[in-house]
Amino acid sequence: MRSLGILALALLFVALPAAAQTAYDWSSAGACAVMPYASGSAVSGPSLTLASSFRGTFTSRFPVTNTYGSATSDTPPWTNLSISYTDDSSSGSVTANLYEVDKCTNTQTLICSVVSSDGSGPACGHCTFGSSTFDFLNNTYYVEVKLNRTTTAATEQLHSLGIN
Repeated sequence: MRSLGILALALLFVALPAAAQTAYDWSSAGACAVMPYASGSAVSGPSLTLASSFRGTFTSRFPVTNTYGSATSDTPPWTNLSISYTDDSSSGSVTANLYEVDKCTNTQTLICSVVSSDGSGPACGHCTFGSSTFDFLNNTYYVEVKLNRTTTAATEQLHSLGIN
């Protein structure tokens, strides 16, 4: 009986890390953006949105940190960038670009991009990439988000983003 208990406990410890991978390893609310200026932006709860009178493109950035396996691995097997957004007009868009930056040369490389689709309410979008893309030993990473609109009637918003 004791052997069965030890076996069940061992199987639980093996199953937990696999189950944990269904959640995002890195995520951020839209309102947590690092912004070079704030004149065109606003926050509403967890969401990043545009100031009521702003028209044009507003750019924000989200630094990606290594959270995989308590950051014990420099190469997390992430394959997916997901965003939650609102794009309720053909007069606007939400774009998220995932970038890699070489630590020594400062060379920036686009990994993948998500562009919103018009709809009446919140939606999700994603892009995929190879499982050996991330290398935190040699590179840094960030997500650049652009909210764009040509009329103030469009209410483009970024609600959240995540990588797994």
